[in-house]
Amino acid sequence: MGLAFNVFFVTFIIIGTSAIFTEAKQSSHCLRGITVKDILMLAGIKGAALLSYVAKMKAENIDQTVLSSLTYKQLGNIGISKIGDRHKLHKFLSKDGNDCNNSVCKNKGICRDGFRCFSCICDPTSGYYGLTCQRKCPCLNGGVCKTVPTGFKCVCPPGYSGDLCKVKYLTEERLLQLENSVKQLSSKLEQTEKELESQKSQLETLKRNDRGTWRLRRTNEILNQLEKLRLHLAKPTYTQKIPIMFPQNTRAIIISVYCHYGNHKGAADLYYVTHQKGNDDSSGKVEGYNLHYNVHGNTFLYEQMIPWNNTLANELVFKVTYSRYESRNPHSWYRVRLVGYVID
Repeated sequence: MGLAFNVFFVTFIIIGTSAIFTEAKQSSHCLRGITVKDILMLAGIKGAALLSYVAKMKAENIDQTVLSSLTYKQLGNIGISKIGDRHKLHKFLSKDGNDCNNSVCKNKGICRDGFRCFSCICDPTSGYYGLTCQRKCPCLNGGVCKTVPTGFKCVCPPGYSGDLCKVKYLTEERLLQLENSVKQLSSKLEQTEKELESQKSQLETLKRNDRGTWRLRRTNEILNQLEKLRLHLAKPTYTQKIPIMFPQNTRAIIISVYCHYGNHKGAADLYYVTHQKGNDDSSGKVEGYNLHYNVHGNTFLYEQMIPWNNTLANELVFKVTYSRYESRNPHSWYRVRLVGYVID
């Protein structure tokens, strides 16, 4: 399924114990589209099996957009146990066309195809939000609008808070504290090369476990809260919901930490700790460093593997423990993206 839409919206008319389905060719956003239960019924699944499947999908947070993208094998993994039911549903979903062929997502919005509907992922740098990224974002001081069912929510940059990012909280006293922290952290720079080499080795070697050989699946998903960060002497913590549903046998995810740097001379330093939400013990947390001092215009990219457990929240915690970004170029920034996941 692709990136824009022209769909059939299904309307249910209940008369007695019989249901009449009528179709009218019109545009439909997935927030207003049909439900997972509706899709199962249209595919011919009935009775106790229908109710059981709906309950399992609700427990796994699988909506109709995710359901429409699952393979035959993945349908079995999420609990659709009967082969006949799996066949009915897969056959029914395979007939759905690409609702993103004529994209109405505006202002650089990216269209996500669903079952007879679409959704738009708004570019966080565009300054727009809404079902089709059509509304101008009112967030102040560099805040970014995040589209939610009730409208929007401001994601504020370091130093600001409040509904519209009006409140400034990075005081002069706090800046002095951060400067002292910088002095303390400078003594740890000699350990950086060993840490980076260890992380590189972790990515290059996918070890065996008791279930077989691990395999890497590449993707490229935008993590909107971690897109084009400009951090200087700030230590924010981001909790980023992953925009895709992983297979049940996922064992780790791969993120990239990308530094786009343009300046005559300066520094770009980023210390961080990251882990899956709910898995912050010693086996789940991963530390990273992105350090460049006395550099000219350049770019740097690191990839890192993080343990993942599908029984926990589908969210990534990214905590900055130290940052410095000395560049007069307004097009310099960090970016963190999901670039793949590992299955066994």
